[in-house]
Amino acid sequence: MTPPEATKQRGRPRSEQSHQKVLEATARLLGSSSYDSISVERIAAEAGVGKQTIYRWWRNKAEVVLEAVLTGYVEMELVPMDDTGDLHQDLSAWMQGMLTEGFREEFIAMARSLMAAGLEGLPETAELIRQEHAWESGALMERLRRAAERDELRPGADIAAAASALIDPLLFRIVIGKPCAPAWGQALVDTVTSGIAADRPAR
Repeated sequence: MTPPEATKQRGRPRSEQSHQKVLEATARLLGSSSYDSISVERIAAEAGVGKQTIYRWWRNKAEVVLEAVLTGYVEMELVPMDDTGDLHQDLSAWMQGMLTEGFREEFIAMARSLMAAGLEGLPETAELIRQEHAWESGALMERLRRAAERDELRPGADIAAAASALIDPLLFRIVIGKPCAPAWGQALVDTVTSGIAADRPAR
């Protein structure tokens, strides 16, 4: 049932300070608790605001978390991204870690909730999703940027497209709850790196 507070007129926050406190509180809770254990009530208590304040701006927990992710308060980094100097090796290790961590039931549920929040979200959420900077951060993009700076990539390689080629199929499999074999993840890394690497033959 939709909370009574959620029926109030929504808009940009009347208090930017409170808005920021809610996103910061969400980030802290996600850093120490599981997604399933977090509630609107816990977020409100952590932020020091009334839960009616949250329902004035967001309809549910997933929308709060999604905005925190899109605005950079929360980084969804399930596994570390190493920089050994070998891009293929680093992406391979990252992918195998994602195949292990990403298909835990808790993360599958979280991914599904956030996708639903994005598809059915408020106009403000839709605008955040459209903004390019929301997709240009994170450990994977940073690792690809460093590779480009060190001339490990071919001239003109599109690192945003490369990151999407790695992440999008993985997220789709996570959302539908279909685990992938290690060989599938390795083949994906091989395909992407062979397309962007400088003078590196396909493996």
